[in-house]
Amino acid sequence: MIKKAFWLSGLYLFAETTQASDVGESSLNIYKSLLKAIGVREDLASVVAALLTLVACLTLGIYFRGAVNARVQANNIAPDSRFSLLTAIELVISFLHDLTHEQCGKFYKSYLPLISGLFVFILVSNLIGLFPGFPPPTENFSSNLVMGIIVFLSYNWAGLKEHGGDYIKQFTGPFLVLAPLFLILETISHLARPLSLSFRLTANIFGDHLLLGIFSGLVPFLVPSFLLFFGLLVAVIQSFVFTMLTSIYINMAVSHDH
Repeated sequence: MIKKAFWLSGLYLFAETTQASDVGESSLNIYKSLLKAIGVREDLASVVAALLTLVACLTLGIYFRGAVNARVQANNIAPDSRFSLLTAIELVISFLHDLTHEQCGKFYKSYLPLISGLFVFILVSNLIGLFPGFPPPTENFSSNLVMGIIVFLSYNWAGLKEHGGDYIKQFTGPFLVLAPLFLILETISHLARPLSLSFRLTANIFGDHLLLGIFSGLVPFLVPSFLLFFGLLVAVIQSFVFTMLTSIYINMAVSHDH
């Protein structure tokens, strides 16, 4: 009975997705359907999507911690002989460790949790969005703006913690007579950073899904398969770009070469 229900659900999902593709857009949104079924406002769908992504990230973290503890207790720290979920997580963590160490230097341990958290959340969100009916939180500008504001507050706090009151000198330029002008320009530049991060991520993820929806209506199978691979690349690249810019902002804030 469970197996039959699973296949019926899969056929229904495929039919809905195909029907939506015929009009050039994906009308299937499981989050909105669930909210409508329980009598909650449908505009909270992006919040539900973000919570689902957060739960997925926490599940991966719990799994990884349990697997590492089991290996330590068994005195077996050798990597798996074949590729697995644990191997994939280890590769991601190793990459994030090297990236943070390269950009933040001796301060990398303090900022590794932030950079890792942003990368994993954005990546998992983008990957969930590859499944029909599950639009990612990164398609919503508000969700991305929250992450952009977190980055803005984090790197400025890092600069204040490292330089104290002298951090303000980064906003005033090299000449005292031009300090008011530099202060205005630098303030605008820094305030634009979270907006830039948010717009870039939103536009790329939204554009990727729009492209998939349009071409799915033209060629139902072959082109969408290729675009799904393209969507996977976009998911990884946009996660990297957001994280890389975050690490650069932190590096600029804590650097003494000013």
